[in-house]
Amino acid sequence: MNPVKAFSHLFSPLGDENADNYRSPGQISFLRAPFVKIDSDDLRKAGRKYAFLGVPYDEGNVGKPGSEDGPRDFRLSSLDYFPYWFEYNVDLHDSSVDCGDVSMPRVNPELAHKKIYEAVRSVLNAGVTPILCGGDRSISIPATRALSDHLGAGRRMGYMHFGAHLDMSDTWAGESGLAVCAMARITELPNLAAENTAHIGARNSFNPKDQIDLARQRGLQFAPMHRILERGIDSVMEEQTERVWSGTDGQYVGFNFNVMDSSAAPGVTATEPGGLDSREMMRVAAKIAKTGGPTVFDITELCPMFDVSNSTSRMAVCVILRILAEIAAIDGNTVSDELRRPGWGHRKS
Repeated sequence: MNPVKAFSHLFSPLGDENADNYRSPGQISFLRAPFVKIDSDDLRKAGRKYAFLGVPYDEGNVGKPGSEDGPRDFRLSSLDYFPYWFEYNVDLHDSSVDCGDVSMPRVNPELAHKKIYEAVRSVLNAGVTPILCGGDRSISIPATRALSDHLGAGRRMGYMHFGAHLDMSDTWAGESGLAVCAMARITELPNLAAENTAHIGARNSFNPKDQIDLARQRGLQFAPMHRILERGIDSVMEEQTERVWSGTDGQYVGFNFNVMDSSAAPGVTATEPGGLDSREMMRVAAKIAKTGGPTVFDITELCPMFDVSNSTSRMAVCVILRILAEIAAIDGNTVSDELRRPGWGHRKS
């Protein structure tokens, strides 16, 4: 812990003329982080572990529109949290930067994917972990290719995705780069083997037979929701994290929060009943943190216009921050138990 750092943000707001409620920082950024442009040199100089990238792209979507607003509401929801997590006794205040939104040409999917790819490569080249927030699921296609190329042909990649749908369509209405084709494209990457790939939470009938057939042809051993109900989320996560992290040099973890039950996550492009609940998602976060975390995070298909009281975006933020907090605790980056607010004492009645 840096002894000269100001720790006022760890405590409840004061009420003098310098009062700040810590929820109105003057600019809206992920976890109140400073903005740094998407440049490898600038990111290295910033010295932060994580870089948030908004990817407001909705042209690959086949469900409800509106996921281009996902990065905005994810940032807003992050302002609902203080950086101190008492369960882990860690401070995330200086953990991240915000690289703003990747510039998205709406009517040129090829160029949009190129920009996403280049942005992720820049962050990875700086030795920083990208946290992408889309945008529809198709943003994962160029982002996973960026990690694959960053690792190179001689190194192995692991991939884990949470969602109600496999997204294993080879093509959809003649197109091959849509959200519903994401897993089909990702499983074609040359340094991603089937034994290092996991999909968790598939259920219900928006998983056509051609997608199931392609998954089986490529050896994808996905964990559907009925298996989770039979075995429990902890058992499934132990198995699937072992698949993704065993012998791999970099890992990509993607969240589509329709992995959760539709009652718990209404603010996604394609809700599905019968999914995980919020406490099970806390267990998911804990299991991922214990691996040391992935090389790339992504969150896709948030759809704020259909959300209720910002509950889905806030849940998404909570899952990501809990992973970051537990990783920090595992790494020993805890706050001194001796730390107190200057002049600390209880108010007398």
